Amino acid sequence: MEENCTVTFRDVAESYFSQTRVDCRYTISRQHSWSSHDWIGLFKVGWLTVKDYYTFAWALAPEGYQTGTDANCSVAFQSSYLPKPGGEAYQFVYVDERDEICAVSSQFTFCAPRPLDELVTLEQEKNGEEEEEGDDLLVVVPKALILQNLLEGCQHELHELRRRFETADAEVERERKRWKTDRDELEKVQNEMRSQIDELKHNLWQSHEKNEELKQKQKDVQSTHENMTAELSGLQAERDENHQQIKELKQDAATLTQQKQDIEAELDRMKERVKKMTIQRRDEENERRDLQIENEQAHAELRTLQERLEASEHSTEALRRDLSELGSLQSHSHAELHQVRLQSAQMNLQLSQSNLALREGQATWAQEKETLRQSAELDKDRILKLSRELQKKEEWLQEERTEREKLEVELGNEKDCNRELRASLRALQKEQEQHQLEKQELLDHIHVLELRLDTETDAKWAEAVAIATSSIDRPPSVEEKTPHESLSELSLSVVDSEQFSSQGSTEQSQKDNEIDMMQEDPEVETYSSVTVDKPLLHSEHNNNVFGDLADAPLW
Repeated sequence: MEENCTVTFRDVAESYFSQTRVDCRYTISRQHSWSSHDWIGLFKVGWLTVKDYYTFAWALAPEGYQTGTDANCSVAFQSSYLPKPGGEAYQFVYVDERDEICAVSSQFTFCAPRPLDELVTLEQEKNGEEEEEGDDLLVVVPKALILQNLLEGCQHELHELRRRFETADAEVERERKRWKTDRDELEKVQNEMRSQIDELKHNLWQSHEKNEELKQKQKDVQSTHENMTAELSGLQAERDENHQQIKELKQDAATLTQQKQDIEAELDRMKERVKKMTIQRRDEENERRDLQIENEQAHAELRTLQERLEASEHSTEALRRDLSELGSLQSHSHAELHQVRLQSAQMNLQLSQSNLALREGQATWAQEKETLRQSAELDKDRILKLSRELQKKEEWLQEERTEREKLEVELGNEKDCNRELRASLRALQKEQEQHQLEKQELLDHIHVLELRLDTETDAKWAEAVAIATSSIDRPPSVEEKTPHESLSELSLSVVDSEQFSSQGSTEQSQKDNEIDMMQEDPEVETYSSVTVDKPLLHSEHNNNVFGDLADAPLW
């Protein structure tokens, strides 16, 4: 019959005693598919089929046996089922559940022990232990039984040692795998730390270069600050000069108002003279000459006023040029300040990233095993040095920030001074515009008066002579008005209407200009709110004056 070498018998003796239990030891290989129906039979040599067994026992597997692994097993044949001693040879045969032969042991025989040679006493084995206990009884047992018990104990110890060896081998294998994984992880962590150290060195070098650049930029900023302080001192001097010019312009405006009042008084005197013309008909030619002389004087005064206004316009042009230069300097300083702020923000971001990377490196470095601590001491010292250098750089950057804040405060003060200058210049422009408007109004009014007086006096002269001749015959009534009176009232009404329309258009244009300036620069809102009311006051004053002129009759 076929024999599959998937099971091997072990420790098969040449002979066994029929009076004692016989242990059959075998090894199941990983190729064998064990089943609970496998069995081991005791066959006489010369057997033909698996049914020719003398006795059998079920093939047992150890506890925790898994298919596909090697296992050492044993079964016991009790002495009552064993054959009697004789010269016949026997064999152990391993048969699986399909009645296929998996292994056959070597041949052995069964014999009987000799009565005296195979017997021993317990006294000889225990070396006098019974004497200490005080028992003199001798126990005689077969030597085969003692050897069998010793063999079973040794086999049990061997089995236990094998089991311990297997567990120890498995534990060693697990420890080896774990040590290998730990070593790989530690090498990986060490490589990562080396790469992080290189990266930190590179970042430190970059930060050092950027610090050098910042130092250079700080020097540039300091030089520009010194230049700006010098320019600021110059601007302050120019501001003082502008204030002086403003005072002078105010004085000129006061003189102009005084001249305006003189002109109004002169107009009143002209009214009186016109009234006197109707009474003193014979002296009209003399009065006419006086009026011409006074008109020439008014023209001379107007020419002087024009010259003063042209001088004020030149001064305002110079102030405008100074204002444009101040605006360009301020825009340049704002641009440089914005660049410095952007660079400081970039440096803060890079420093925070480097600090974060350094903290992560220190955290991972603290978790390393004891085996890498000695080799990593140098790296730790380097990291500590880098951290100290970074801390120094942070302190230096903090000092730079404080200095930059001081510079920003100084720039804010300069900006406030520039705003005050701009506001004063705008107020000056407003006053100059008002003076120009008043000048234009006076010129228009005087021109209209001259035209009206020249044309109407010449035209009505003949009528006045005719009326005067007729009035000699008939005395004039109180209710009738002279032609000069009606003419003067008509001319004054026309002048008032033209003056009111010109004032309305002038006020509207001034309001539009002020609204545009407020939209362009909201800082001059207070100045515009104050200066808007001035033309209105002048217009009201002019309306009152011209209303008085219109109400006063011309004689």
